[in-house]
Order: sequence, then C-alpha cells, then structure tokens
Amino acid sequence: MAKTKFHDEENDQGGGGDLPGQPEYSAAKATAGLEDKGYSKEVKTKLQGAADRGGKRDDEEHLEGEWQVFEDAKWSLNHAKLIYMISKYAVTAQSVDDEESWIRNVPLLVMVYEGIVAGVLDFDYAPQSTLISQDGVSKRTFMNVTQEGKSAVDDLREQKLLNGLKLSSEDFQPITAYQCSLKGLEFVQQIPIRLKKDVDGFIYAPKPFQDKLLLVQLRREYDEEEEKEAQHFYLIAEGGFEKMSTVTEIEDVSYVASPYLPLHVRRSEKPMTSNAHRAGEAASGESNIKDDLSEAIHLAHVNLLVGEWIAFGSNQIVALNERLGAMDRCQGGLFTSKIDSDPTATQFKVPTGLTQVGILDYDLINCINFEAEINYPEAEGIVQVENFGMHLNVDGTIMYGMKIEAIMERKADDISLDMLSRLLVDVQKDSSQIINDLLSAYQRSLLEMIFNGDESNRCKYNMVIAEAIDPKLNGEEYMDRGDNENELKQVIGDIQSAHNIGADDVLILGRDGMLFAGPNSRRHEPLLLFYLSLLVRDMFIRVFFVRTFVLDDLLKTIRRLIMEHESDPNNISKVRTMLNSASRDIILLQEILSYLGESLEGMEVPERPEDEAGGTLYKVLNMANMRRDVVVRVNDLKKLVSGAQHELQNLSSMTDVINTKQLEDVFKSVEANTKFLVDASGANERSSASLQVMQVMLAGMFSFDIIDRISGGTLGLSTPWWVEQWINEPIVARYPFLWFAINIVWLFLFSFVLLRVMRWMSDLSTGFLTLRVKVNAKINVDKMELYLSDKAIEVTESMEEPHISIKKVTWQEKDWALWAGGAPPKIELALDTQYGFLLSVVFHLDKKKSELNEEGLMRILTATLAEHGILADYTPPTTLYSAPVPKEEEIPS
Repeated sequence: MAKTKFHDEENDQGGGGDLPGQPEYSAAKATAGLEDKGYSKEVKTKLQGAADRGGKRDDEEHLEGEWQVFEDAKWSLNHAKLIYMISKYAVTAQSVDDEESWIRNVPLLVMVYEGIVAGVLDFDYAPQSTLISQDGVSKRTFMNVTQEGKSAVDDLREQKLLNGLKLSSEDFQPITAYQCSLKGLEFVQQIPIRLKKDVDGFIYAPKPFQDKLLLVQLRREYDEEEEKEAQHFYLIAEGGFEKMSTVTEIEDVSYVASPYLPLHVRRSEKPMTSNAHRAGEAASGESNIKDDLSEAIHLAHVNLLVGEWIAFGSNQIVALNERLGAMDRCQGGLFTSKIDSDPTATQFKVPTGLTQVGILDYDLINCINFEAEINYPEAEGIVQVENFGMHLNVDGTIMYGMKIEAIMERKADDISLDMLSRLLVDVQKDSSQIINDLLSAYQRSLLEMIFNGDESNRCKYNMVIAEAIDPKLNGEEYMDRGDNENELKQVIGDIQSAHNIGADDVLILGRDGMLFAGPNSRRHEPLLLFYLSLLVRDMFIRVFFVRTFVLDDLLKTIRRLIMEHESDPNNISKVRTMLNSASRDIILLQEILSYLGESLEGMEVPERPEDEAGGTLYKVLNMANMRRDVVVRVNDLKKLVSGAQHELQNLSSMTDVINTKQLEDVFKSVEANTKFLVDASGANERSSASLQVMQVMLAGMFSFDIIDRISGGTLGLSTPWWVEQWINEPIVARYPFLWFAINIVWLFLFSFVLLRVMRWMSDLSTGFLTLRVKVNAKINVDKMELYLSDKAIEVTESMEEPHISIKKVTWQEKDWALWAGGAPPKIELALDTQYGFLLSVVFHLDKKKSELNEEGLMRILTATLAEHGILADYTPPTTLYSAPVPKEEEIPS
C-alpha cells in the first residue's frame, strides 16, 4: 500500500525526491525504471515522448505563445509554472512501495504568493481571512491570497492534472491537500527548462543552500507592538536557512469613509456625519501596495454593511445605553474597555487609539444606533478617515455601516474591488476592537469560549451595496471563472450564485458576503437587512457547531484518562481540571443557545413585495426557508449540547466513584495505621512499667556496687582499716542483720533520689507553647531569602509540584532582647516561593523562661518582617489568641 507524505508547515525535511524537472533531470532519468515500478509500456512511451519533446524544443520558441496545448486543452504559462511547482512538493505514488506526498492548501498559497512577489507568477492577490490549524488549535489571520492562483489550481484539478485530498485537522477544521497526478507529470515533461528555472529560483533556498527545497513553517509568536500573539510563516530549508514570509503583511490604503446606517434600522431622522468634503485627503495619502493591480470591476457610490451576531439581551442593551450616556445631556464620548482598578486616584493613563462615539437614536431595551470614529494610529503616510455607523439590536444582530467617499485617488463613483478588499480588512479588524470596548465582561467571555480565544480575528459577513457596477453584465456572466469572478471573490468569498434583479440591478451571493449593485439598491434594503440578520446567525451557528466537536473531543479525552487513571497518578487531577473546563463550556453553550432561540422567536419574514424586482429578490433570497433551516439547526445544536451535558454527568459520576474508592483506600490505610499505633502505644505503656522497675533494680545494683567499691565487699580486696574499725567491729560483728538493714535503707534512699532527679528532668520538657498561625500574606520572596540567610537554619523542606513550590524552614532565634528578655522561640515558616506568599508560622516557646503570649509572638515576628521589607499590609489575628473573659455575673453557679 502506498504511504502518504505531506509537505507543509510541520515538515522539516526537503521533499520532492528525484522528480522530473529538478536541476539534474534528464529524459532518460525520468523514464528509467518505470516498467519495474509497474507502469505499462504505453504509459512509459507517453512519458518518454513528453520528456523528449520538453528537452528538444527551443525555449524561445516555446515561450513565444501565450498558451501551452496539452490533451486538447490550452494552458497559460502561469498554469505550467504552478503545476511544476506543485510537482516539486507533491506527486502521486508511482508504485505500491513509494510514498505519496501531498502539499496542503495553506502552504501552497504561501508559496504561490512568494512566486508572485518574485515576479515569476503573474497573479493578483488580496487580503483574506484564513483559518489556520496547528497543534490542535485553529486561529484566523489575514493572508495575501491570490484568487487567480486558486482558480488556476481548480482548472488543473478539473482536467485531472492535480489530485485533491480532503481531511480534517485535530480540531475538526476541513483541510484540502494537492498532488501532481500521473497525467500532470506528463504535462510537466513538456514544460521548457527556462520556465522551470524561473520557478526553481523562488522554491529553492539561495546559496549555499541552492539544492535545498524551501518548506513552509507556521510560528505563533508574541507581537510586542500589538501586545498579542501573531502568526507568521517562515520559509526554511535543510542546513539552517530560514526567512520570514511577508504573506501576512497586509497592505494598507488611504481612504475616507462616512458613517452609514439604513433608514430601516433608524429610530429618528437625525442626520449622520458626512466626510464627503474630505475625500481629497485620500488622494494625498499613501499606500504600501507592492503589486501592480489589474482591475476588472469598478463600483460607484458604495455602502458597506459588515454584520455579525453576538449574544445580546434586553438588560445588556439597557446597560449599554446607560454606559454610552444615551439618556444624558452630553451623549457619547471617548470609550475604552480598560478597567479602572483605582477609581479614587487623581490620574490614570490609557494607550492611544480611543473610539469617539456619538449617539444617533436608541430604544431603551431594543436597540441603539450611534456613530463611531476610529482614532487608531496608522503607518506613516497612510491617511484613513474611518467613521462607522453601528446598529446593535436586542436580537444579537450587529451592523457596522460605512459609506465610501474615496480610496486613494479614486472618488466615490470609481471604487476598485482590489482596493475595497484592503479597506475591508481594516473594517473587519477595527470593528472587532470597537465592539470589544462596548461589550460586557460576560459577553466577552462568551465570545472567547465560542472562538477558542481567537475572537479578535472572527469572520464577519460583508454586504456591499452599490448604485452602479462597471462592466454591467448579466448575473451569470460574472461567474466567468476568470477576472470578474476572481475579483469578486476577494470581497465576498467563493461565488455561490448571481442573479438579475429587474432590468437594472444585479445580486451576487458569496460564501462570506454579497454584492447588490444597481440604481434601486436602497429600495430593497429591508429585505437585504433581514437576509443579513439570518446570514450572521448562520455563520455563528457554523462556528458553534465546530465548537461542539472540540467539546466532544475534550469529553473523550476525559473518559480515556478516567479509564487509565491507575496508569498515571496525574490523571485524576487532569480529569478534575478538564471536567471543570467542560462544565463551564457547556453552561456557556446552553446560554448562547437560549439567546439564539429567543432571537429567532421574534423574527418575522417580511411580506413579498408587490413589484416584480422585489418579488424576484424575495424569491432568490428564499428567506422563509432559510429561517426555517436556521431554527432546525439551532434545535439540532440543543440536542448536541444536551448529549454533551449527559456525558459530562456520566463522567462526573465515574470520577466520583474513583474518588470514593481512593478515599476508601485512605480510610483503610488510616485504620490500619491507627490500629498499629494503638497496639504500639499499649505495648509501650506495658513496657514503661517494666522499664521503671528495671530502672529501680539497676539503681539498687548500682547502690550496692558503691558500698562494695568502698568496703571491698565481694571484690576480693583487703578491707580498709577504717571499715574494720568503724563498720565491721561495731556493727557487722556485734549486731546481726544490721548491716543488711543499712544496705536496704541505702537502696531505698538512692532509688528515691534517682526517681526525683528523673522527674525533674521530665519536668524540664514540659511547659512549652506551640503556636500555629495561618497567615496567607503576600511577601517579597527575594527579601525573605536575604532575611533567612542570616539565620542558623536547622531544617529546610521543599515540595515541588506542577504550579506549586512550597518551602519550610526552621531555625532557633538567638536574640533574647528582641523577644522581651525571655527565651527566644524556635520558628518554622511555610513559604510559597512561586507566588510569593507566607502561608503559615509555627512557634515553639519555653513558657517557663518567657512571659510572651501568642499575640506577642506574632506581633514581634510581623514587625521584624515588616522592618526588613518582607511583609506589608498584614495584621495578626489577635482575636484568635485570647477569648473574652466572662464577667462574674455571667459565670454560672
């Protein structure tokens, strides 16, 4: 079975193998061994003939014509260069033992862009929001994507020169990969060497790595200027070569725009700001467009409506109206999402780039309309007069409206789609930042969860309304798979359909937006706005549906960890953390579904217009069926979330069983240890009585040894004269058993003294105070380490766990004067060195030698730590050390 190999950002090896078209390629080498690899003689003859033709033809002659002819189809030089480039990265397996190599869509787009920048591929490009998956996490970024190049790839696929493969990422995002087919390899043989060398110039690394193929690698890096994570593509090659691609550097244009909102969503006739008189400023501004734009379609008097759906409720609308000052005398103002953590301070600072808001009209619980002026800093020379009209509805529909007055030197009656696509990038980015300043913390948490932390790059729906389009064609003619369609894709995504609305208007529907052009466009705004409100819900539901797969994958991971909990002691703690995360996600998903359901309940499909053009538009948009489909999809999502909730409950029950079993094991261990301690204590108590008897017996033997040592006794030594004169003669010899009685008295006297000495020594070990205080106060770890360096540390204990670093130190204080002239205590501190907290303090004090109480111990220690700059803003809990003394009348008799 043939193996599969991918060339993309995750690869770090050169690829392509010994394929036709590499620098060392020859016709003989290209066809050598084909029969051994299982190819028929007919296939070998085709490849041999193609190779001979490609090698023998004169390059100049081959480049004179615009088209290459292969299999009765005409191919441009760009097609030839493109398929040759793909063949260097990905080809079909030529035998069952070979590897199949593929190149993913995103790395292919990066390499095509590099070919355009190098001047080898003659395509246009425009910025487009692209979803990129890496390490199980998908994030959007704007890339310079060539729609002409994508169309060329589709052309090659249609003629079977390329194979396509569909697969999914770890977080269930669809991915497409390509490879050169056997038929495509035949075409590659006909490409002249000069064209191949042009392509080799940008797909191979420069000297001294000229024989190494460039590979694409994605890196997610923190952008200090933007203060957030950014995605960059790097071109790398074996040997250490790498350079950053500019494919994610979006080109800016100068433009002037006025706020715009359809009259259908307005509550008053208050005029909106017009920047038409400033249109000339755009012509004086600059742009950083690197490519020469080839323009096919122009629009006149363009109004943009960018829409999205965010969970809103009546309370959020009321709070937003109050926050914006809609009911104040001075409405609106400058706004920011920055939280004021010290409201009583005199001054505070915020970064530049605030949003100026001016209220147009509002309904207290239903909606608010206002203008937003963007003051974000731009690159030097770029002039952008950017004003939004914004409509926030209680059903969650949000619209950002803009009237284009000029882009660069183009006035309102001559707007290029190429330049409009670059303006839309600004609208997409800035609108996210504006609404982020206006949303509540709860709404921001919903967006963060549903978009997996990539809410700032979320995709929105683009509705372009123009009064005229040039060239004016029938709807179907815009889907020409050529220049017209490719330019439209830059603005509204892949084209789904195009329709004539009456004699003068045209409607083009795309995946990410729509274009309505014609003199009657404003008249159809109510239908278009209702359709927009459905589409933004549809886009949100697609994101929601993918999010349920991510949640399901999390639940499967939890179940696997539970089943394997005995193999890894860390599994249970991981399960607890994941269960907490899954529970939070499910709660938020259910709340979002409730908002979605409520927003659909109040939606009523507009009546069909009586005029012919309106009827045609009504039929094309098919809003009744679309609303029904959205409702069905929401109900389906409710089932998925409900199933996930039941699975979560099941997993929680399984975790409880494991926790109960572990707790039971602990109880059994404690019971066994307790029984052992009780038995040991009983044995120790019994042996202590025997020990005391043994101590008395040993004391008696020692006392008798003293008498024997003095008198000679049984030691076999000569009796001293004074013993004979004063003891033997007057006592032992004269009075029987008197000496024995004296020995017994000596025994009791010696034993009594010994027992009193032992009791005195035992009393020395009593009368100690042990004080344990839980502190949990913030400290300066560096100064604490400096303070401890001057102490004679007796014991140091450390405990290191993930996210935990606990250190215990014990020392004996020496300064008698510091501790009120009494015996200094022994102190034990427990520190959290990772987060900088003093967790607890333990004092051991000999109360027989000190008059300090519990309060005094803590007071002296905290004062000492504060003096060294270690501890601040902490008051010892004095109420815990001394209970109030009851009055005499309160003491019961």
